[in-house]
Amino acid sequence: MPYLNLVRGEPWAETWGVMLFPDDEAKRRAFVASLWLGFYPAYEKSGKGEAVPRSALLSVMEAAAAGAVEHDEIADRRYSGLAAGDQLKVLFALAQAQSKRASWNAAARLVEWRSKKSRAYLYRARSTFLPVIQLWAASILRNQRCQADEARGYTAIDDLQMFIVEAMALLQWATGFKLDRENAEPTLNHQAVDFWVPPSDWSPSVPRPGWPRDGRLQAVTLEERWIRRTRSRPPRKKPV
Repeated sequence: MPYLNLVRGEPWAETWGVMLFPDDEAKRRAFVASLWLGFYPAYEKSGKGEAVPRSALLSVMEAAAAGAVEHDEIADRRYSGLAAGDQLKVLFALAQAQSKRASWNAAARLVEWRSKKSRAYLYRARSTFLPVIQLWAASILRNQRCQADEARGYTAIDDLQMFIVEAMALLQWATGFKLDRENAEPTLNHQAVDFWVPPSDWSPSVPRPGWPRDGRLQAVTLEERWIRRTRSRPPRKKPV
């Protein structure tokens, strides 16, 4: 089971690295290193925190230089990750509205209808990002935003921790939910996939009154016109 790095380095950068490159450690390290090179000079100049040892910074620069990741690849990865997460989000919403129809096929069909991406593209995206699909879905449910609010004592690290709690709640739901059919498999199967999760000794911040997020999942609904599309068979393609 791979574990998220939530206590060392810059945890938001580490988490985004995992979300974009769950299957490629070299590119993940290079991406995180490139983020460090972008934000660390301003951080050091501000003098708001402890400086990182030069040996550590040298290691970061070496990682960035050894495996630079093109902007187009990052954009493609992000788009595919969102396509995967959107399928889990729709399936989660469908389970609350029409639990008997809440399948991956139904979710992919609805996302295909809305996004105009092919079913093959959506299947590939889900296959590639399945180990982190709960993170992408949780990001979509919070509008892909970091919601830090310093005025309410809610830091970016607190928000990351609430984000992880939300993602793990989705994972827990998906590993327990399955269609009421003979031999039905769970929506997400721990036995088949190594999902990225927090270390066993990690514990999130305790939510305080007034915080904008407390780790609970937001309600998700589908419009009736979406639900109706799960009740009819897709049109057959005419032979060429």
